[in-house]
Amino acid sequence: MPANLTPEYKQAEEKFRQAKTPEEKLICLEEMLATIPKHKGTEKMQADIKSRIARIRRELSEDRGSGKRVDWYSVEKQGAGQIAVFGAPNCGKSALVHALTGLNTEVAPYPFTTTRPLAGMMPYEDIQIQLIDTPPLTPDSPAWLFHILRTADAVCWLLDLGDDSVLETTEQIRELLARHRIAFTPEPGTTIKPLLRLGTKADDPEAQDRLTILRELMGDVDILLVSVNTGQGIEEFRRRAFAVLDIIRVYTKKPGKPPDMNEPVILKTGATVIDAAYHLHKDFARKLAYARLWRNHAFTGQRVERTQCLQDRDIIEFHIQE
Repeated sequence: MPANLTPEYKQAEEKFRQAKTPEEKLICLEEMLATIPKHKGTEKMQADIKSRIARIRRELSEDRGSGKRVDWYSVEKQGAGQIAVFGAPNCGKSALVHALTGLNTEVAPYPFTTTRPLAGMMPYEDIQIQLIDTPPLTPDSPAWLFHILRTADAVCWLLDLGDDSVLETTEQIRELLARHRIAFTPEPGTTIKPLLRLGTKADDPEAQDRLTILRELMGDVDILLVSVNTGQGIEEFRRRAFAVLDIIRVYTKKPGKPPDMNEPVILKTGATVIDAAYHLHKDFARKLAYARLWRNHAFTGQRVERTQCLQDRDIIEFHIQE
């Protein structure tokens, strides 16, 4: 099976070739692993990348000169998708993540309360989405923080509408992201990340005035206003988080049995029947004869091809060659 490597993977691979330090190489390898297509044709490549990641992490675990441990954080992905929440100091990241996940992070009215990444699971309908509460993004931020932003499935930028200096901190963060080649629109040589923008502390009396000023810098971009104090925007954020991940939920059923509606298969938008089969097991996909599909009133158990494109909430019944 051909590898069919994506442009994003090839960009990450090129950055790896140019990387000088172990930290830079680790960041690039993590990005390569995150962007490589997951199928049989890339299994050996995935194993090689994982092996190199493990080796570099071992090298970084101790400082060669002093024997002291080096802080380097990464967060294992769980749930239907991973979203890294970032922003300026004291912009409300921890309060938001706590409101959405129940994660017990320290929340205080002063900056730099969060010093390492903390992950919590946000429920949305019948799935869980992983949110990462990250330390503030500043010129002194460590390399691993940008690594987390690069490798997350999507990112959420918090804009503090309770802060008079929101214009300055937003411009500073834009410059930091550009310096680390993280972008939200196609640009050569950058990592393109799906993005949500949130205007936090929307209940502040001057929030609308600050938002007007902010739009002069950022243009007419979509900014969801949220407040953990009033609950404004919290449920809408859940819906947008699911949408920005660009995923679908597919439910499976055995012949003659009701569908399993408890644990959907999570796939990227545009996935096909054979993609769903491979997600379950590579041998399952190899032996797939055909499938039957249920989708509202459009499909009611009709036989479909392996290349049939799937949609969110489809129910699929696999038939395997004996």
